[in-house]
Amino acid sequence: MESNKIICYILLSFTFLLGCEQQQPQLQSISNPTQPQAQYPHLFGSGDKLYMSWISSQDTTHSLNYARYSDGNWNSPTLVAQGSNWFVNWADFPSVVGTKKASAAHWLQKKPGGTYAYDVQIATANSSGNWSQGITPHTDSTATEHGFASMIPWKNNTTLAVWLDGRRTADRNPEEYYDISKAMTLRGAIIAADGQILQRFLIDDSVCDCCQTSLVKTKDGAMVAYRNRTGDEIRDIYHSRFDGQQWSNPQTVYQDSWKIGACPVNGPQLAAADSTVLLAWHTEADDNPRAKAAISTDDGQTFGSPFNLNKKPSLGRVDAALYSGTAYVSWMEQAGQNQQLANLQLGSFSVRDTALQTQHIASINSSRQTGFPQMEVVGDELIFAWTDVDSANTSILTRKMQLLK
Repeated sequence: MESNKIICYILLSFTFLLGCEQQQPQLQSISNPTQPQAQYPHLFGSGDKLYMSWISSQDTTHSLNYARYSDGNWNSPTLVAQGSNWFVNWADFPSVVGTKKASAAHWLQKKPGGTYAYDVQIATANSSGNWSQGITPHTDSTATEHGFASMIPWKNNTTLAVWLDGRRTADRNPEEYYDISKAMTLRGAIIAADGQILQRFLIDDSVCDCCQTSLVKTKDGAMVAYRNRTGDEIRDIYHSRFDGQQWSNPQTVYQDSWKIGACPVNGPQLAAADSTVLLAWHTEADDNPRAKAAISTDDGQTFGSPFNLNKKPSLGRVDAALYSGTAYVSWMEQAGQNQQLANLQLGSFSVRDTALQTQHIASINSSRQTGFPQMEVVGDELIFAWTDVDSANTSILTRKMQLLK
């Protein structure tokens, strides 16, 4: 009799697990308005609208284009800017942001003085949708690296932007790389609709040279996450909160204690809704490549203990999204023995109990040409976009997932 109870319990448990699996949202194909040779998409969501920007290339000329996704459809692509002197990089790519309409865009422009000498260019759109010429939010004029920018629409039709700023590296020779007083810095600005710089900020005076930043609007202001750099070459993830006037003292999210004397080119990603903030990142501390996530329920003032997402070694390239009390994190991990392939994975969990479910999204090329896969919520859909690599050709693939409340 007891054995029958055990068998019934096992069958019921198995049925329950199958039911949970069946409730996972299913991935669907979705067309997009990009053309062949498009690459490096960026997604920015705002309520029921989504903006996807990308780079198109022809010979030595590059252009920044975008389209809006709303009610299940994309509108026709819009050209923001183009040039033959752009700095185009797999990890440091342009963006377009906006709410009811696209309002600001950024790209990178080379300048004389070095291989990695380039400026951030930010353009704004007027009420008619016409784009301004790009302005440079930093005024140091050094022939150094300025990039890995993040932007969000801010108050009174302004834009809040942050970027990595290399002005202190201007006179640094190779032997001085480990001189922390000549490290990369994290800076920001508030930019008016007419391109005027209203405020400038130094947020952190020592950060990792080439990892992405992430910027979100929160209930009480804004938050930036980035990879810090200490004098001991510890490169963990830090965050700072903005109250509209000043940035808080940067704090570590969690002490992974990843010591690396170079830049891993793998930054964090944020998502925020109400008082909840989700932060995802990659670390290789203790020679153990992991994708991690942590939740804050007090508007980013404190974060709970992080947890690991990956089963196979993580390659990072994370993204984050929130919807109706559920957190979503995407990352790339090794697919197996074939080093040219990677698995794009999705983890989902309630922000209250963090019971993790994982899903395989796609098998993709692991090379730099793939860029950083994007993920964003629009309405009740989760949209994915990444660069598909086919020999010498590239194109952008998009997928969608109907979310469950």
